[in-house]
Amino acid sequence: MQEVEEIEESWKEETKQLVDMVNRLQEENRKLSKRLEDNQDDGCPSTPGRSSHPLSPELDIGVLQKLRGQVDTLRDQMRNKEKELSYKSSDVENLNRQIDRLTSTVRELRRKARLGQVQVRGLIDERADFLAALQDNQREVIGLKQQLGLAEKENEDLYNSQSDSPDLTNKAVYDLDDPDRPRFTTSELKEILHDRNRLKSRVNDLEEEIERRRSIKGTAIETETAVAAGERTANENEAGKEEDSETSPVEEERPVQGPLPYEPDDAPWKKSESGIRKFFRKLFSETSTVSFLPTPATNRTPTWTSPAPSPRHRPPPVSSTELKPLHR
Repeated sequence: MQEVEEIEESWKEETKQLVDMVNRLQEENRKLSKRLEDNQDDGCPSTPGRSSHPLSPELDIGVLQKLRGQVDTLRDQMRNKEKELSYKSSDVENLNRQIDRLTSTVRELRRKARLGQVQVRGLIDERADFLAALQDNQREVIGLKQQLGLAEKENEDLYNSQSDSPDLTNKAVYDLDDPDRPRFTTSELKEILHDRNRLKSRVNDLEEEIERRRSIKGTAIETETAVAAGERTANENEAGKEEDSETSPVEEERPVQGPLPYEPDDAPWKKSESGIRKFFRKLFSETSTVSFLPTPATNRTPTWTSPAPSPRHRPPPVSSTELKPLHR
């Protein structure tokens, strides 16, 4: 930029000098033209200050030619200077355009430089943030390495402790103090359920047998009651006959014979509980006793003791396998 300004200043000075020279030459040309007109005017009186003796015609013609040559030379020089001036003006215009273009370029470069400085500041800030994040990550990595070392040590200790302890793979561990811990295996539980179902069916059969026996016993009691009532009625009739024979009654009453009427099935004293309690209650009410003989826990067989039933209503024998106890 400084060189361009210096070139522009030098061109301006040269242009100014040329303009001054052209003005001076034009002034001299006017003066010479005026003198030439004065010399050509022969009929005019001599001007004051002019030489009193007139010039010769040859001298005037030579001076005139000389002046004309000088005028032509000055005109040529003037044309050349004008051409040079036009060239210089075009160069100055080109230089001005270049200066304007360079000025706009400089402004654009300055703007880009400012933007670059802003970007550089932003990059510096980002670099500082990245460095801070990198330091944080390094600290985290150091902490994780320490934790990894501790975990490896704990894993090694655990592996060593597991190598010393028995292998518990695919094995269940239970707390002995837990009341809900499992106490039976699958086969034992199946056997228990099977025994329970068999005992339930056996209890139902026994309940039916007891009901049947009670009905038979009730029928027998009713029959005995009816027989006793008949005998008592017969005795009363005989006594009445004797009294009637003594008193000679006119009419004799016929004795009442036959069984007493049956009690209704829905009588409240006939209602009893159901289930195992009903079974044992009925069994005890019929003076049946059940005694369990003490046997080992692995093979405990209950022994039933009951009065010998009549051959007519003897229940089927109960095998020891049907009364197999539950194992815990």
